[in-house]
Amino acid sequence: MKTFSGKQIARRYVLYGVFLFAIQGIVALLGATSLIFPDLPSPVSYAYGRAVHLALATFWPVIGMMGMVYYYTVEQLKADIYSPKLARWQFLILLMASAGLLGTLALGIGNGREYLDGLPVFYLGISLGLLLGAYNLIRTLWQNKQKITPAAGIMAVGAVFLCVLIIPNVLRFTNPVADEAVKFWVVHLWEEMAFELTTSGFIASFFVTAGIAEKRDIEKWLYLEATLSVIGGLFGTGHHYFWIGFPPVWLFLGTFFSLIQVLPVFLLAYLVYKGFKKHKPFSLREKLAVGLILSSIFHHLTGATLLGILITIPWINVYAHGTYITSGHAHLALFGTIGFLVLAGAYTILSEKEPLDKKAYGYGLSGVILLNLGLIGMSSSLILAGFLQTYLWRVMGIDFMAVNSVINPYLILRVLWGSLFTLGAAILCSLIIRTWWKTRRA
Repeated sequence: MKTFSGKQIARRYVLYGVFLFAIQGIVALLGATSLIFPDLPSPVSYAYGRAVHLALATFWPVIGMMGMVYYYTVEQLKADIYSPKLARWQFLILLMASAGLLGTLALGIGNGREYLDGLPVFYLGISLGLLLGAYNLIRTLWQNKQKITPAAGIMAVGAVFLCVLIIPNVLRFTNPVADEAVKFWVVHLWEEMAFELTTSGFIASFFVTAGIAEKRDIEKWLYLEATLSVIGGLFGTGHHYFWIGFPPVWLFLGTFFSLIQVLPVFLLAYLVYKGFKKHKPFSLREKLAVGLILSSIFHHLTGATLLGILITIPWINVYAHGTYITSGHAHLALFGTIGFLVLAGAYTILSEKEPLDKKAYGYGLSGVILLNLGLIGMSSSLILAGFLQTYLWRVMGIDFMAVNSVINPYLILRVLWGSLFTLGAAILCSLIIRTWWKTRRA
């Protein structure tokens, strides 16, 4: 019987994650178009199309990130994972659960719960898959206690949090405050804590290998990132508790801890700046990955951090929450911060030992540029629409539908920029898949 290593299985995860990302680009573009032209015939209603888009946006990074954690855990420990067989079963469970979730939502079958609209049985399957992954990583670290590195340990902690934070969402809560709070453990805490912990291991490994940062410096950053991600993430999620029935103290906690979450990303940007002044020459393969990582840092600093701080202030949030400003921020914060990193990790893993020629590099770079232009254009259009929406609807009290007709031109711009984004996604995904095809036998 053929045996598989942890690195081989990691390739399956990241490849499936890239495949889901490619689908998400198409679904998002169709959904944005149907918002402008609601009478266009479609086999999927707008409400369930939006649910499919949100499910893809949440779960494709998780699938890809699990592959990155397995791959870079092996890299850090110089030893295979505890049970490659268990990792294969985990992949099969996540594959079936995610496919079932997306398929039933496309058929109009769900529970009506915003952001987590799918049937509970599929969230149970995803929870089981993540639980198996957390167990596998903990046993791997236990077997290699003498070899544990900060990056390997922090990635494992992030994987554990992915599991812990979704399990409560298998249940339904009769108390609406509890139901809303638990929902944001996935919608917000996955991104602000679990995702940041798991991707930080990839950043540390890549920066040291590429000569961008010294191992000592990046490990100091890792400890700060881990500490502030856990503390800031747990309490910073409080800015989602402002208006759902929580005590007023969360107005302070949510704002303060959201502010301290910005420190690690500014320190990372400084390390990149310092490292670029004395780095070794990059290969074309490394240049493409660096382009994706720098894109993530840029959007993290601007869209996730600066815009996030602005709309977190309670006196602004009371007007801006639930408008297109939030949507613009969400695109920059989730894909801009995490999506670029997962794509960088997927490309790095699938292109191991496969050099990149100039033509393919130019092709991939054009995809990265289009992704950035499309994302900035989409988010800017949404933010401008959101400012108008906030002022006319929430401040002036003009009818919602009348306001919607005023902001419609910005939604059309969003579709045009979204077309660029989808084109960039198609280019980059095709390069990654072609790279996988070349290296699959090796």
